[in-house]
Amino acid sequence: MFEHINKKIVIFFYRILKPVIKFPLAILLKLYFVRKRKLELDELNNIIVLIPPQNGLGDNIMFSYYMHDLLNSKEKLEVYIVSPYYNFWKVLNYENLHIIHIPKSTGWLYKILKANKKSFDLAVVPSSYVQHLYALFLIKAKYKICYDPLDLVFRKSKLRILSNINAKGCNAYDLHDSFYGELLGNLLKCCGFAVSEKIPKLRNIDDYKLSTQKTVILFVYSKDKLREIPDYFWINLCYSIIQLGYEVLILYDDEAKTYSQKFIDSLNDTVKGVYTNNIEKTIQILNNAYAVICSDSGFLHISLLSKVEKIVAFFTVVEPKHRIPKTVYTNKKIKTIKIDTPKLKNILSRLSSFNSSSIFEYYPKLTEFYIKTYKEEIENIIKKNEREYIKEILEFLKCAE
Repeated sequence: MFEHINKKIVIFFYRILKPVIKFPLAILLKLYFVRKRKLELDELNNIIVLIPPQNGLGDNIMFSYYMHDLLNSKEKLEVYIVSPYYNFWKVLNYENLHIIHIPKSTGWLYKILKANKKSFDLAVVPSSYVQHLYALFLIKAKYKICYDPLDLVFRKSKLRILSNINAKGCNAYDLHDSFYGELLGNLLKCCGFAVSEKIPKLRNIDDYKLSTQKTVILFVYSKDKLREIPDYFWINLCYSIIQLGYEVLILYDDEAKTYSQKFIDSLNDTVKGVYTNNIEKTIQILNNAYAVICSDSGFLHISLLSKVEKIVAFFTVVEPKHRIPKTVYTNKKIKTIKIDTPKLKNILSRLSSFNSSSIFEYYPKLTEFYIKTYKEEIENIIKKNEREYIKEILEFLKCAE
C-alpha cells in the first residue's frame, strides 16, 4: 500500500509538478532571447560550447563528430569545450581546442562559469534543459544559441532553436529520427557553419600488443541498469567464441573491475582480463583487436573512434541510429542487436517520457519501482532469442576474415 502511494507521488512530481515548475523559467528564457542580432562568421574569433555536466562520456564523444569541421572552419578560430570529460577531449589532436573542466554538478557548472572572466563571441549549448540553459546568463558572449526548453516541457517531438541570432531557415532537432550528436551539429549549422559528421582526429597513440590477431574484446559491465545484459548470456557467448577459435579478452576499468573479475573467475580461467585506466590505453588495446562486443555505453563510443573494424553492440533503450553516426559505417562493420518487445516498450514508457528517442530521459526514483519487471523482461527476451543472437554474432565474426 505504502509503495503504491509513493509511486503515485513520484509520478505526480515528474510528470506534473516538475513541468509546472519549469514552465515560468522556460518563458523567462524565451523573453531573454527576444532581441535578435545578425551574425557574421567572419567576426567570430572564439566559441564556447557548454556540454551539460549530466551528459555522459558517450554523449561527449557523439558531439565530437562535429569538431573537425568547426575547428577547421576558419583560421585562428579558438573553441572552448566546457565538460566533465577532460580526459576525453584532451585526446583530440587540435591546437585550437581548449577545455574548461567542470565536475559532474550543475552547481559547480554555475560556479566555474561565474568565476570565468573571459568573453566569447558565441556561446553554444546543445541542450533544452532549463537548469543547463540558465548557465547562459553567466557566460559573457555576444551571441548565444540553444534549444527551446518549452518543447521539452510539453514533450514535443521536435526541439526548436532558441537564440539571439537572426538566423533563418534553421531546422528543429527531431527527437525520433536524429543522431544524438546532431544536437550540437544542428546549432552550428544554424550559425552558418558548414559542419558534417567526421571522426575527430586523435593524438598519436601507440598500439597495445595483443597475444593474437584473433582477439575478441568484451566489455560486459554496464553501470546503467537499463543497459545490462545478463551474465549467463555473456558466459555462453564467451564459450561459443572460444570454440570458434578466437581468444576472448575481458576489458575493464576501475568502475567495472570488481564485476569483471568475478565474471572472469566464473569462466574458470578460459578468458583473460585486461585493465585500462584511461581512454588512450583503451584505444591502444582496441586498435589491435579483431572485434569488440559490448552494450550501448561510453565504451561503445570509444571503440567507434579506435581502429577496430568489427563491432557488435546490444541496444535496449534507444535505437542504434540515435547513437551511431553514419560516417563510422564507411570504415567499420557494425552489427547491432536491438532487444525489444511491446511489453518492454510499455515498461520503458512508464519510467520515461521519451521512449526509444535520441534523448532518453528516465526518472531515477520511478525506475526503482519498475527495474525488477524490466530486468525480468530483458531476461525473457534473451532466453527466447539467445541461440539466434549468438549465431548472428558468430556468423558476423567469421564473415570476411
